[in-house]
Amino acid sequence: MNIKLNFNKNMAQKIFGIGLSKTGTTSLTHALKIMGYHTIHYPFNVLKYQNGELVLNAGRLNRYDACTDSPVARFFRELDKHFPNSKFILTQRDVNSWLTSCEHHHVWPGEYAEKVSLGKSPLIRRVLKLHEDLYGSASFNRETFTKSYVKHEKAVLAYFKNRPEDLLQIDICGGEGWGKLCQFLNRDIPDHHFPRRNIGANKVFKRTYRKYFWRTLSALSP
Repeated sequence: MNIKLNFNKNMAQKIFGIGLSKTGTTSLTHALKIMGYHTIHYPFNVLKYQNGELVLNAGRLNRYDACTDSPVARFFRELDKHFPNSKFILTQRDVNSWLTSCEHHHVWPGEYAEKVSLGKSPLIRRVLKLHEDLYGSASFNRETFTKSYVKHEKAVLAYFKNRPEDLLQIDICGGEGWGKLCQFLNRDIPDHHFPRRNIGANKVFKRTYRKYFWRTLSALSP
């Protein structure tokens, strides 16, 4: 697929969290903030949907020190080329645990796409396109998601094969935290507990998100 790029180049070093959603990206975001980095989680506004393609405007990331989650994971190669000397963090998780979390504690746009007419809304189309590109489907599918997880991990490891100093693999959900992260970024360990995402709170978020996602889709439908 031909991805169009619209960059306002900024050579300042960045930190990119390129793990898939539900691999500890929210915890990583909070950890980077604690360390003093100006961090944004899931910077969806960097993406546009034009002529069936995702268009990346990386210039919108210039004011941030660090960015995490799906929009970043989708374009890690392009971001590496346009932000030289940056550091990349691949959050990983036991695949079965990840699948369970995706199935029960996340909202996938495809769950609602069939319930309303999406028309030509660029907003909804870019949501669907991002999930289809990165996860293989905009709706949860265990087999498809498993293949997509493995594919993404292999792609990242192959890309950074000769640059191990630029990539950190970390299993936050499995208990890893400050030690590996601070060593990788050459920073002192903060006097603060490593942040862990609360599963119960995530369930509440999911119910709330479902409600407002449905309202948004309905409002945008013709």
